[in-house]
Amino acid sequence: MKDNRTNYVIVGLFVLAMGAALIGSLAVLMGRTGPTVTYFTVYDNVGGLKPGTQVTFEGYPVGQVARIEPLQEDEKLRFRLHLDLQRNWPIPEGSEARIAASGLLAAVTIDIRGGSGPELLPPGGVIQGRASGSLFAVMDEVAADVREITRETIRPLLNDVTAHVNRLGANLEQDAPRILADARVTMEVLAEHSPRISVNLAEFSDKLNAQLMSEENIVRFRDTLGNVQAASESVRVLTRELQVAGRQIDSLLRTLDAMAEESRDELRGAVTDLRYSLDIVARHVDSIAYSLDGTGRNMLEFSRSLRQNPGLLLRGAPARDEALVR
Repeated sequence: MKDNRTNYVIVGLFVLAMGAALIGSLAVLMGRTGPTVTYFTVYDNVGGLKPGTQVTFEGYPVGQVARIEPLQEDEKLRFRLHLDLQRNWPIPEGSEARIAASGLLAAVTIDIRGGSGPELLPPGGVIQGRASGSLFAVMDEVAADVREITRETIRPLLNDVTAHVNRLGANLEQDAPRILADARVTMEVLAEHSPRISVNLAEFSDKLNAQLMSEENIVRFRDTLGNVQAASESVRVLTRELQVAGRQIDSLLRTLDAMAEESRDELRGAVTDLRYSLDIVARHVDSIAYSLDGTGRNMLEFSRSLRQNPGLLLRGAPARDEALVR
C-alpha cells in the first residue's frame, strides 16, 4: 500500500514538473519570462493578429500582444494594440512595429525594427506601426487588378477588334474581286511601262547629279557655309557686345536713379521754377507774339531795303541807276 502511494506521488510530481516545464517553455516562446511593461501601436488592419501574438525585436522574442481594441480616428476605424514587452528592454525612438510572417505557413508576428533616435521610448509610448503586405494579400490585389483590367479594357478591346475584323471581312468579301482585277491591270501597265520609266529615272538622276553636284555648286555651297558660319560668329560677338552694353546701360540707369534720388529736392525746385516761368510766358504770350510779328515785318522791310540799296549799311547815298544815266 505504501509503495502504491509512493508511486502516485512520484507520478504526480513528474506530471507537475512536466506541466511546469511546458508552461515555462510556452512562456519563453511567447516572450513572457519576467516582469513586463506596456507599449502601444496602431494599425489599419489586424488580419492574422490576436491576443497572444508574439512580439519580437529584430527577430528576438520580447513579448506578446495583450489586447486589441478598436479606435475611431478622423472618421476612420483603426486598431490599437497593447504590447506587453520585457521590462527594461531598450526601444529607441523611431522604431517601427511591422506585421510580418517568416514563411507562408508560419504564424504572423509583430517584429519591432529598432530606430536610430538618441533617446529611448518610455513605457507606455507609441511605437509607429507599419503593416507589411502578405503574399496572399498582394496576390489578391493583383488578381483584382487583372480582373478589373480584363473586364474594363481587354474585353471591350477584343469586342471592338472582333467587330472590325468582321466588318473588314465582309468588305473584303464584296470588294476583293474588283480590287484584285484593278491590281492585275495596274501590274500589267507597270510591267509594260517599267523599262521606259527606269530609263527616264536614270536620265533624271544623271541630270540632277550633273547640275547639283558640279564643282561650281560645291564651291558656292562651301562659300555659303563659310558665310553662314561667319555671320553666326558675328551674331555671337554682337550678342556679347549687346549684353555688355545692356549691363552698362543698367549701371547708368541705376546711377541716374541714385542721382535723381539725391537731387530730388533740387529737381522739385527746378520744376517749380520752370512751371512759374512757363506760367509767366503763357500770360504774356499774346504780347510776345504781337511783338515778334512786328519785328518780323520790320526785318522783312529792312531786308527788302538792303536788297534795293546795299549802301544803306554804310549810310551812303542811294546808288544811281546806270540805265537811267544812259
